[in-house]
Amino acid sequence: MQIVQCNSKEEARQSAVGKFNELLGGFGDQSILLLLSGGSALELVNGISAHVLSEKITVGVLDERYSIDPKENNFAQLASTSFCQKAQDKGAHFIDTRVEHKETLEELAHRFELFLKTWKRAHPFGKVLITQGMGPDGHTAGIMPYPEDRKKFENLFGRQDRWVVGYNATKEKNDYPLRITVTIPFLCNRVDASILYVVGESKKHALGLVLADEGKIWQVPGRIIHEMKHLILYTDVIF
Repeated sequence: MQIVQCNSKEEARQSAVGKFNELLGGFGDQSILLLLSGGSALELVNGISAHVLSEKITVGVLDERYSIDPKENNFAQLASTSFCQKAQDKGAHFIDTRVEHKETLEELAHRFELFLKTWKRAHPFGKVLITQGMGPDGHTAGIMPYPEDRKKFENLFGRQDRWVVGYNATKEKNDYPLRITVTIPFLCNRVDASILYVVGESKKHALGLVLADEGKIWQVPGRIIHEMKHLILYTDVIF
């Protein structure tokens, strides 16, 4: 893991976007699965350059909010960006995780997982590149903390056979409780490179817990970054 500490949110955003473009361009002609986080990390996507986009790229989200409201659903928000239009113009493919008519939470999770596994079978040597954010509670992707129930956390997010899970986090944990997210084994074993973007004073305490020498992942899911293959953190948080 590499940490890039910036003097402002804008510097962090520009630096993260610059590295993301460098990583995308560095993969050359290889097939790329590009999974983009919602929330604050969505700020990065419009800086992705058109010249690094092509028909070799498949675009989706890292986690999804189960909602038909386009202001809540992550893919619907992504689809409204200028990046999405640039990618479409370059012939990129998309994993559309907007909720289909009468589709349940579990059905959407299954459809998303099937997309990911089908892509990997079709492109066994393809690269998976993601953006990540982090919440003030230390969650990343759609993986919420369960400090009160380690077993539930591990059953939800730790199963080796699952790349995606759908679940109800409850309103106590998040304003958007119905979630579909990639799992811990996917982040650790399938992701080749990640840009983690964490800005704002509200994230300072959680980021401190994430970067601490010791901690429990079910209490602070962001600590998964210590186990991922190649991750660069961009932040304006000063310690």
